[in-house]
Amino acid sequence: MKTLGLSLFFMASSSWALPAYQAPEMQVRAHYRNAYNLPPLTYLSNTSPSINNHGDVTFKLMAVDGTPNQAVWYKAKNESKWQIVYVAPEDRYVSDPTVNDRGEITFSPYSEVLSDGLFVFDTKSGTTIEKLAGPAHKMVFMAYVQTLNDGTSVFRGMGTDFDRGFYEVNGGLKTIAMEGQKNFGTPSAYLFKPAVNDQKHWAFKVRVGERGEIGNEQSDQILLVKPTPQGYDKTIVAQDNKGDVNSPFTGFGNGVSMAQNGLVVFVGYDKSNLKSLILWENGNITTLVREGQGGISEIELFSPKVNSNGVVAFRAKNEKGLRGIYVASKDGIKRLLGEGDSIPTDLGPGQILQRKDFPGFAGDIDINEKNEVVFACVVATTDNQITGDAVYRISPAGL
Repeated sequence: MKTLGLSLFFMASSSWALPAYQAPEMQVRAHYRNAYNLPPLTYLSNTSPSINNHGDVTFKLMAVDGTPNQAVWYKAKNESKWQIVYVAPEDRYVSDPTVNDRGEITFSPYSEVLSDGLFVFDTKSGTTIEKLAGPAHKMVFMAYVQTLNDGTSVFRGMGTDFDRGFYEVNGGLKTIAMEGQKNFGTPSAYLFKPAVNDQKHWAFKVRVGERGEIGNEQSDQILLVKPTPQGYDKTIVAQDNKGDVNSPFTGFGNGVSMAQNGLVVFVGYDKSNLKSLILWENGNITTLVREGQGGISEIELFSPKVNSNGVVAFRAKNEKGLRGIYVASKDGIKRLLGEGDSIPTDLGPGQILQRKDFPGFAGDIDINEKNEVVFACVVATTDNQITGDAVYRISPAGL
């Protein structure tokens, strides 16, 4: 096991320059009277879109075509057509889908008591395969599902004993970690949202303790585990001061992100209860963003996303309390757009909704290796009248 000392470098200079961006490109707009790139009477809610390295986008629909059925939407960047690749039965929900570079969309339908299983839709062949049967494996719920570019699917699952585990599926089912057990030498009371790259490295937050010891008095760690011929190599990326009195962190956000080259990003709390966006690279950590600095009043608790360029996409509020989409790296911070800002729509010039009683953005955002960002928002006319829920892709200039 490797335990790495923490050394904070504030806004260290680097060659990881932030790109300039083009105007956002609308993917869909949902509205009860009219819609764009969607069937009529289709609805979005708390949307977390996924983008692959080709710029293809997928996300979940909360209701589609006048029915209460949840569904999965997809559009390739270089094609004008869009498609609904899956519609769940009326008594089923569907997890947030993801799309890999092979054009495989992964999702999991489930009821209130049991998961149907893990499914992958191949956008090239138009066929869906069941990668794992939920009832046969006693899975109540499968979350954070994705298929790696070698065809291995990964997810966090909850069994009928209500313990969560991390799993890989490639032919058979492989358990990586399980609550109530000692994983990689760490007793794991609770396993939070994982991040997995194509090397099958797993990064995640774990609440350290025995089964049921999930109270806030327990210590949390950010772990990075890598497969080896002998098992797994574990690195403690960060630990709070309940487990290490010398730690600058009192806690962490639940979502951890990891790039293909092994960069890890997480949100850490300090002793003043202020949040910082932290980049881990080969044993060193850099504070990219801290609340109260760089025009940021609050880092929102949606999962930040990092790519191999060291560019992190995240949601935050500015000094006026207006929500926005940001990118950051060791080179600095850039606000891409926020509530009240102008944005192009299919109906002409519009803006991101700005209201004190209603957020202008929804769900997690995503970034690919080409620095393209996808996000969901509420769009309005230039005089702030709502015209629908929308999903956008925003690409670097020249891409």
